[in-house]
Amino acid sequence: MAGQYLIGVDLGTSVVKAGLYDAEGGLVAQAARPAPLRQPAAGIAEQDGEEFVAAAAAAMREVMSRAGGPAAAQVAGVAFAGQMGGAMAVDRRFRALTPWYPSGLDGRYLPHQQELAERAGPRLIELCGDLPIMAPRMLWWRRESPERYRRIAKVVTLAGYVAGRMAGLQADRAFVDPSYLTWVGLGDTARHRWSEELAEVTGLGGGGLARMPRIVPATEVVGHLAREAATACGLAEGIPVAAGAGDQPAGFVGAGLVDDGQLIDVAGTFPVFGVCSGRYFADHDSRMLKPIASPLGAGAWYSMMYINGGGLTHRWFAEQFGLPASDADAAAGGAAFAELDAAAGQVAPGSDGLFCVPHLMGRACPNEPEVRGAWVGFTWTHGQAHFYRALLESVAYEYALACRALRAAAPEAVLGEVRVIGGGAASDLWNRIKAAVLGLPYVRLALPDAATLGSAIVAGHAAGLIPDMAAAARRVARPGARYLPDANAHRRYRACVDAYCAVLREFGGAYAALADLRAHGSDS
Repeated sequence: MAGQYLIGVDLGTSVVKAGLYDAEGGLVAQAARPAPLRQPAAGIAEQDGEEFVAAAAAAMREVMSRAGGPAAAQVAGVAFAGQMGGAMAVDRRFRALTPWYPSGLDGRYLPHQQELAERAGPRLIELCGDLPIMAPRMLWWRRESPERYRRIAKVVTLAGYVAGRMAGLQADRAFVDPSYLTWVGLGDTARHRWSEELAEVTGLGGGGLARMPRIVPATEVVGHLAREAATACGLAEGIPVAAGAGDQPAGFVGAGLVDDGQLIDVAGTFPVFGVCSGRYFADHDSRMLKPIASPLGAGAWYSMMYINGGGLTHRWFAEQFGLPASDADAAAGGAAFAELDAAAGQVAPGSDGLFCVPHLMGRACPNEPEVRGAWVGFTWTHGQAHFYRALLESVAYEYALACRALRAAAPEAVLGEVRVIGGGAASDLWNRIKAAVLGLPYVRLALPDAATLGSAIVAGHAAGLIPDMAAAARRVARPGARYLPDANAHRRYRACVDAYCAVLREFGGAYAALADLRAHGSDS
């Protein structure tokens, strides 16, 4: 079997990435295509599933072109990872009836989510692990478009749709792997099965469960590449397509997060902080941590939290305040952040009493959508560097709260080093800040793309090339720069985390009032 290759595809909010890997996890070629996002108004966001199919095919065709002809005949398997919280619907022939609704950006499901939370009470979190996103969308469809709802055969994930189209599936073969169940609202996440209890409580009943895809392991072969799709991808017909997993757990596997207590920081568009765990637990108290099934199989779990659009906030800051307007577009990436990091590195830990609240899109963990961005405590002595450092520190403070929640929910957990991936991992300053705030070592991984690599490992297991996914993940996750926590800064930051908690607590009433103003801003 030596010399065979694997393809992992990551269907992100703004970009589709494909990676071609050998059986040892070595990158052979990679490519990316943009993913169009339509946002005609605040709180509304839609994406076209067929555009993702085309983008995935184009990215795979490019990696095969870069690898050369012989590789095309030796691809043993493909797996797709994708956005986790949204939903889209298909008819009996697997044709899209709705766009893909990216959860963090399209908030039209939120009133229905609140209704379900009130109706189901604590059982909703106990069974799902978090507030649902898919079931509230189904209620929205049923109430707003009853005729379309009657035509829905299955409700699927984005990756499930793309993989199904690539394999030429009909709706009765639609699938989902357990990593997505946390945000469905009709699943018993801990047991990897659908829940009749939640179907009844949500009001969706048996009809709702009938519209759910079958639950399969991430490594199950759900179909084979159909002729038309194979031609579009530059691949051979009949290549096995694995079910795959959500983008975050796929990335966790790619980053080698396979042993209890390992931590990860995905410093990307939606910053994620997670831990590998041997058991499922619902975070009833803080509501910060979300249990996610691992592609590694039964008994393997992740607990994670995330910040809505945190990476977008950094870009916004760089564009608005980092450089003159004439230079902002040209330096939208590394140059602006390097300049900001250099200045912020001269500011003492704690930013001289300046605090930032980084939730410009609303706080997701816990679910507090009324919370918005703020800087608190600034004086005439604070400059641009203080404001930027406070923004960097605010994300670390949220991670510290997640660690507190983890230790409370799982006191037996022994936390190790934090592996950091994503675009923000390139910032030495940010890595040092996070290490000091958490009091834990930070290790930057030398990975081209964790989600495509993790998906390739899943595809390799499905194809029989990789018998032990955990061993493969440990082997390919190569450590890079290491950042040890500064003891003096850590002591200072412990007080800062307490002060940050006080800011969030004391601002609660103000945030509620501001949310009411936004809701009635056009009233006269």
